[in-house]
Amino acid sequence: MRLHRSFYATLFALFLLLCQTSAMDSAQLTPSAAELHPLVRRATMSPLPNGIEVQAGDLLLKVAALREDVLRITMARGKSLPEDASWAVLADARRSSVPVVIDTGGDQFGFRTHALIVAVDKKTLELTVRDLAGNVLEQDVRPVRFDSDAFRMYKSMPLDEHYFGLGDKTGPLDRRNEAFTLWNTDAYRFQESTDPIYKSIPYFMTYRAGRAVGILLDNTWRTSFDFGKESAGIYSFGAAAGPLDYYLFYGPSPKQVVETYAWLTGTPPLLPLWSLGFQQSRYSYMSQARVLEVAGRLRADSIPADAIYLDIDYQDKNRPFTVDRAAFPDLPGMIAKLKADNFHVVAITDLHIANLPGHDYFPYDSGVAGDQFVKNPDGTVYTGKVWPGPSVFPDFTRQQTRAWWGSLYRDLRHIGIDGFWNDMNEPSIFDSATFTMPENVVHRIDEPGFATRTATHAEIHDLYGMENSRATFEGLRTLDPESRPFVLTRATFAGGQRYAATWTGDNSSSWNHLRLATPMLENLGLSGFAFVGADVGGYAGTPTPELLTKWLEVAAFQPIERDHTEKGSGD
Repeated sequence: MRLHRSFYATLFALFLLLCQTSAMDSAQLTPSAAELHPLVRRATMSPLPNGIEVQAGDLLLKVAALREDVLRITMARGKSLPEDASWAVLADARRSSVPVVIDTGGDQFGFRTHALIVAVDKKTLELTVRDLAGNVLEQDVRPVRFDSDAFRMYKSMPLDEHYFGLGDKTGPLDRRNEAFTLWNTDAYRFQESTDPIYKSIPYFMTYRAGRAVGILLDNTWRTSFDFGKESAGIYSFGAAAGPLDYYLFYGPSPKQVVETYAWLTGTPPLLPLWSLGFQQSRYSYMSQARVLEVAGRLRADSIPADAIYLDIDYQDKNRPFTVDRAAFPDLPGMIAKLKADNFHVVAITDLHIANLPGHDYFPYDSGVAGDQFVKNPDGTVYTGKVWPGPSVFPDFTRQQTRAWWGSLYRDLRHIGIDGFWNDMNEPSIFDSATFTMPENVVHRIDEPGFATRTATHAEIHDLYGMENSRATFEGLRTLDPESRPFVLTRATFAGGQRYAATWTGDNSSSWNHLRLATPMLENLGLSGFAFVGADVGGYAGTPTPELLTKWLEVAAFQPIERDHTEKGSGD
């Protein structure tokens, strides 16, 4: 009998242990009440001509059909949605609308278009989108999580689904089982696991069983994307602050998804024909004589080349929009000689303006006179150290600042420079603890379609490089309306393909980096940037003859073929 009682006591203890373990596992798998935004069980739905609005407690959700195959999903805490303005998505796309058929019943609110079935759970506001055959295209698996100003979405990740996009990222073509942060970063000598790097394109494509779907998170703050790395069976995305505003668009083919992304964010402009040819560059050709020598060697050896680049050392003490007259005594004459030999010149113009009061430096003097520079919280002009030394930075979120910046190209364009290269525009800062602008630096938004207001750099950082290239592109169009601008930018954002081509930044002279280049360029292409390249031979270091030969062969099939390398490396 004692044995019998001992046996049942042991079973009871095991039962309690299993219950405790199950509770612990459940606590680990299920977000706590503090992690999930509390929702009331009674939600109210208001039908719209092109969708629905749902109010649940202090959460407001709007799902609208812009086209039969394009949805815009916006959520906010409170009774009103955020400002309907975007740096990435075109106004015509945002204003687009198609009628829907409201389809509400049971536990769900919803509607149908001619391509999609939309359902919103009445209790949790979790969203499910299906095609007309009933195939699930996208499905929330948890309610939206809010943590102060931050938010995160959680989506179902089937075992056979794959993920592409996010633009300029290292690693495999398929993003599955990877996680990424979007925060434009000067990533010299980046490697296969380096993240983040130069560009922020918060858009990706899912692909499963022949069906492709695009998702674009329209948020300029620091964002992150996790494709099953943290939690098996779940992918997620979110931002540190800013609007919860994203677009979902159905293919079903990947080509249709890319076309719709271009409908949302714009297409690249037609580029000058010469930019399709081989481009020769180095940091730096230190003199006029050296530039002409390199050009002459290319022609003597019958190497087809269409462009030659001038890096920062053609300038006086690295100051943008100046010329070192000692090293380049006749820059207009040099350009004329190169043009006679069918070369086009691309010149770098970094966005940092040397802080030089009293030195008759026109970019600084005119910028100060027009109040064109970003500021510290106390209202003084922000200064950071870059190539020219202490520098100030244009406030590109102001349309008048972009117009001023574009006008600075007048003299360089007049002497025959055909293309311009905007580098260091993450922005890269040498004497900052974060190697970029402090997040509390103040920008002023003065832009058609936006409320006029100030914004911190935390909000503007990832689009700063894009607005720099926009200012260059629009300035060149104003100065010479009959010519197609060629602008090359290192940092950019979703929609930046409207203004500039891009490349993958400071790669290395290694076989691994040659291997990295192709999936990086493919994902940039899937993310709207059709005209892209990687520094042939690798920027950092000297390639072996075998590596350089193979890289030239591979790059001949890539949109931009530019040979570029750093100081101290071999020719």
